[in-house]
Amino acid sequence: MIYALSRITTVFLLAFAQFFPIAVAAEAELKLSIQALDINETLVESSRGAALAVLSDGSLLLAGGNAGNLLYRFNDSSLQLIGELYSQAERIRDSRFGPTDVAVLKQSTKDVELLISYPQTNKKKSCVRLVVFRYSLNLEKGSVLKHERWFQGKPCVPIGAVQHAAGRIEVIDSKSAYLTTGDLGFRRINQVSARGYLGGVFKISKNKIIQISRGHRNPQGIVRVGDNIYISEHGPHGGDELNLIEANKDYGWPFVTYGKPYTSGDYVIPTKTGTHVGYQEPIYQWSPSVAPTELVLLPKNSIWGNLSNYIVMGTLASQSLFFIELQDQSSVSKVHAYLVSERLRDLEVLPAGGLVATTDAGKLLFITPTR
Repeated sequence: MIYALSRITTVFLLAFAQFFPIAVAAEAELKLSIQALDINETLVESSRGAALAVLSDGSLLLAGGNAGNLLYRFNDSSLQLIGELYSQAERIRDSRFGPTDVAVLKQSTKDVELLISYPQTNKKKSCVRLVVFRYSLNLEKGSVLKHERWFQGKPCVPIGAVQHAAGRIEVIDSKSAYLTTGDLGFRRINQVSARGYLGGVFKISKNKIIQISRGHRNPQGIVRVGDNIYISEHGPHGGDELNLIEANKDYGWPFVTYGKPYTSGDYVIPTKTGTHVGYQEPIYQWSPSVAPTELVLLPKNSIWGNLSNYIVMGTLASQSLFFIELQDQSSVSKVHAYLVSERLRDLEVLPAGGLVATTDAGKLLFITPTR
């Protein structure tokens, strides 16, 4: 099935600098050229944009859709429905149960192997856990086949609580990947013995799961820079974080946070607010909240000029792109914020170096710099 695209627009956005405790700015003249393709509700379930991956030919894979469990391919200005990723019996018709990420393990001319993460209910639909499956996709036939499970979270969390699935994937090679997990709104997340795989960063493969770090609330972005792994993480009311992941470290949730509870009735109340004492510190934090999503690394010597090799972060609440320069592996020197006026759900780098994003309004944004 092919869907026609409508309302193609191009806008130019002047960069603006948000001032943080760290020095900001310098590329005041930089502008962003954004081509917005409105695909309406096809890529949205209850105001949640699709998960996104980029193939080597520049075409896109989009997971989610208005049924919440569909895979599409976008190529040459057309959108093709490939099929279901998993059955409706594994989910509830709610955007919290849509795919959380799709990643390309390896690709040939005809075939692609993927990892896709999503919250899966048990048979009684009484509880949910994050799972990751490896899929095979035949590009010529447009068919997708689920092969094997690589990850199943634990414990299975009561459905009434579900939020903060995370589930972001960073591929290492054709046989392994890094994965983030959120706390799923688990009311006993402050009991270390009960949290299982919740709130962690893992290295996963077909036959092995290794936990790297713990104490994360809702890490919706992950990127590898050299040998280092960085994640973006939602705090509660403020205290969003950029973290450098170190093995066997605890990042503090819900015992410490730079944010604060939304209300006294939150599913868990942080032990201490406004501090990270006793736990691993973020290398940067945002208060008030910006609601961070995916992280990507701009290519070296690319169309981005002086911003090449920056980390870029999408956001929901601030509807902006954040360009982050590292001073060294564990500190940030500059942060530039560019208003996009869209809730950015997922973000990837295209083969030519530009960015592509999905939005909660059902748009694809193609983003390049102009000078």
